[in-house]
Amino acid sequence: MTMDDKMRQIPPYVSYKTFSSFLGNLPEYLPTRIDRSRSYWGAMYSERSGTELMSALRFLNLIDANRATARLQILAAATGAHRAAILRHITEEAYLSLFKWIVDPQNATWAELEAVFQNTYDLKIDVSRKCIRFFIALCEDADIPLSSQITNNRKLPSSNQGINDTNKKIDISSDYYHGMAIPPGKHLKYELMARNISQEEFAKRIGISLNTINEIINGKEVITAETALKLEEVIPTFPARFWLYLQSDFQLAEALTTRHSMK
Repeated sequence: MTMDDKMRQIPPYVSYKTFSSFLGNLPEYLPTRIDRSRSYWGAMYSERSGTELMSALRFLNLIDANRATARLQILAAATGAHRAAILRHITEEAYLSLFKWIVDPQNATWAELEAVFQNTYDLKIDVSRKCIRFFIALCEDADIPLSSQITNNRKLPSSNQGINDTNKKIDISSDYYHGMAIPPGKHLKYELMARNISQEEFAKRIGISLNTINEIINGKEVITAETALKLEEVIPTFPARFWLYLQSDFQLAEALTTRHSMK
């Protein structure tokens, strides 16, 4: 087992403030390599915090061998409900073993959560509690409901404000919602890039014309339920309902944008 594999098995125990700050400070175009030797990282974090942060990014599959994944690029650019949806899938995938034991997080107790963390990841109590605090803050950021028995048993991280406050609940009736959603085609583009799959190859795999794939990526074609199911077959990380959510979220944003421009 490599060191990367060992670090990936340890749930994040870095301060959520540090994690959120890191995401918020990422440049628009990510560098290929994510490590503390790069100029944009600089002296922002101590040696300890930097090491804990790198471990968290590996566990959440946001970096691979210190290289930024397409998912990190998408997360860094996402806002509002789109960002929460991406975080939810990242969380559910990374903590898959934990969610297998805690079937109903909305009714779980703190003691149950602590026991599952210690048994699943073989952690000491003090480390386990740090991991739990990060997990709870991440779930809240990702709109994953947890029981009050869990959330009331720890102090919320003082920095749990997300990136530029974009993790706050968005009032979709507000005109400020317009322009916040990201076209689902942009997400698809990054996912294909991450997997080194060309549009031509992808079109053949899912049985859709190249022109249709190109139109989806450019935001000129909507993702239907049938298309979403085909996307799930090739990119199982994101289920069909995720693509449909992005599509409806984007269409709502466009409608609000139109309303805003007419005022």
